[in-house]
Amino acid sequence: MNKPYWGLWSLLLAALVFFVVLSFWQDGIRVGGLDIKTATFARDLGARMTTHKQTADTADAEGLLPNGHHVKGWRAPMDTTAKSILFIGDSMLEGLAPRLAKYCDKNGHSLVEVIWYSSSTKVWGESGRLAELIAKYKPNYIFICLGANELYVPDIKRARRPHVKKILAEIGDIPYVWIGPPNWDEDTGINDLIEQEVDEGCFYLSANDSFERSRDGAHPTRPSAHLWMDRVVNWLNTTGAHPIRLEKPESGISRASHIVIYQPPV
Repeated sequence: MNKPYWGLWSLLLAALVFFVVLSFWQDGIRVGGLDIKTATFARDLGARMTTHKQTADTADAEGLLPNGHHVKGWRAPMDTTAKSILFIGDSMLEGLAPRLAKYCDKNGHSLVEVIWYSSSTKVWGESGRLAELIAKYKPNYIFICLGANELYVPDIKRARRPHVKKILAEIGDIPYVWIGPPNWDEDTGINDLIEQEVDEGCFYLSANDSFERSRDGAHPTRPSAHLWMDRVVNWLNTTGAHPIRLEKPESGISRASHIVIYQPPV
């Protein structure tokens, strides 16, 4: 490189060092009667680093921040205790729940299955029925499968957000997994809405999975639904926020400890 270029680069480097050092000066400096205000990027960077550290440091043992949200990427340790599981949802439970019951049999959990045919987040959110079920069966873990009957609802985020929030409020502090609908068509936003509202690591997105369908073109066949449940369990214990002991049983299904069926809402 020619000497004139060396001089130019040295000058630019000296200026850069000057302004970087200046940015760390708290109140600016005065040179020859001229006040030079310091830049703020160093202090901003330090503030962001401090905020990030405080974010991790201020989380409680459950990974919750003071605002009630989990630290991003936080996962509870594997819970190996026997669970009382409540599984609520629409007709998709016909295929999912018998396979989950098989997992429960193998791992010492009890399962209450509640199918409300043709139900939706609106139906559950307005009914208060989930709170009644929780009070009655006292679960310490909840599975939900809702959204299949809301794939085509217009303006869904405005129409359904209050109901999703109500369902989550009734769940309260109980660990849960929300299984998204097995989309057979493009939805209007139900999956995005649920994912936005639930805690991180508590929503299983089913829309991108492949399924063999029953004659109605919507419900997975029973064997396909069993594989669906297997995928949910695998995700829960590798990625989900609240993993529990769910060692994979042999192929097949079982029956929930208790089954409750509600007819379609009028």
